[in-house]
Amino acid sequence: MQKLQFLPTDVYVVREGDDIERVARAANVSPLALCKCNALPSFSALCPGMLLVLPPSGNLYTVQPGDDMVTLCGSKERFIALNGTAAFFPGQKVRI
Repeated sequence: MQKLQFLPTDVYVVREGDDIERVARAANVSPLALCKCNALPSFSALCPGMLLVLPPSGNLYTVQPGDDMVTLCGSKERFIALNGTAAFFPGQKVRI
């Protein structure tokens, strides 16, 4: 049986007075990305104590000829987690 591997994920615990825009701004991600990552309707109300998974906010990089995803991200799985796809080609903008 294959061992499960989990990628590090940042989780935020909602506090009194938080809203989607404030949390997204603090996490350096878009409000839409935060909603999508947590399967929330856009700009839904947050409740104190709620756990929000923060989407990756990695640096954008333009893939160069000769690059490979393992060298850039450490593993294929991490590349896919950061970029939502296994597509990889020169000129592509990716998160690393």
